[in-house]
Amino acid sequence: MTKRDIDTPALILDLDIVEENIRTMGEYFAARPQKLRPHFKTPKTHEIARRQLAAGAIGITASKLGEVEVLARAGLGPVLLANQIAGPAKIDRFFKAAARISLIGTVESEFNVREFEAGAARAGRAADVIIEVDTGMHRCGTETPDETVELARLAKRAGLKYRGVMGYEGHAVLIPDREKRIAAAREALTTLSRHVEALRAAGLAPEIVSAGGTGTFDIAGNWPDVTEVQAGSYVFIDGAYRNVRPDLGRPALTLLSTVISRRGARAIIDAGMKSLTNEFGPPMVKDTALKVVHLSEEHGGVAAGESSLEPGSKIEIIPSHNDTTINLHSEYYVVRGDEVIARWPIEAARAYR
Repeated sequence: MTKRDIDTPALILDLDIVEENIRTMGEYFAARPQKLRPHFKTPKTHEIARRQLAAGAIGITASKLGEVEVLARAGLGPVLLANQIAGPAKIDRFFKAAARISLIGTVESEFNVREFEAGAARAGRAADVIIEVDTGMHRCGTETPDETVELARLAKRAGLKYRGVMGYEGHAVLIPDREKRIAAAREALTTLSRHVEALRAAGLAPEIVSAGGTGTFDIAGNWPDVTEVQAGSYVFIDGAYRNVRPDLGRPALTLLSTVISRRGARAIIDAGMKSLTNEFGPPMVKDTALKVVHLSEEHGGVAAGESSLEPGSKIEIIPSHNDTTINLHSEYYVVRGDEVIARWPIEAARAYR
């Protein structure tokens, strides 16, 4: 079976490129004190996580508890849940997963600490936690070094295993201008370092200082206080990162789609918002300058110009954002060249609870 035999729309994963991207990032971190803890929110399949760990990753980062549970069922860890969870049901799920794999949770307030404390009492075991610092994303995270120190003390008094801190300079990772991206990332990392310094001065030196994303992996990966980097998108590379960091690797993921209509300069494909997202800009047709300029539920509009696209043509589209596009699908068609060699379930698709 070749990829042209696949019914559409469908996700195509080029395993040769995936392995190249994993190898390149693994080699970058192999000889430096900072290590890689890749994000699971991009690939969402244990097949990729296994390969990343085999290439030297020290663990996996997850965004949601559902992702943690997928990794726990596969026996893959250690895992950092780099997000807050709330409510007894989720806390109890956390401890259930922590009984299967090494797992670290994230806190940013006394509320989180108290919930983990109560969950530990129910589970009969302590929880490992790190503290999130707001380094510029303005979502969650402590805002001052004093707040971070007090939260670390509270976590220890509550019987939690305080492991360190994390920050995420996500507002910097996709800044197109290189110098502006570096400046924004350094400002965020300087903020994180202020919290690290305060913790050290208080006798609470962090074992883990986690930061970084694909767009800033080499900035966070050179920052003295940082111990690990949470890059994730590098493994597939989407349209947004191809534009911002063309040096990082080749896109490994495409959406195979079929042209169902051609009217003048407009071609219509069978992929709409139910199979493709565009929040980071127009998706591109692979190996061309053609863009998907419109998406409705079931249809996509391609500015086809004078191209030879006609009904029945199959085209590969590079999503502008892989993470959200992948979340719409249940499987990858894995290829080497044009040959389909496997179908991998996307176990963590829609694992948003």
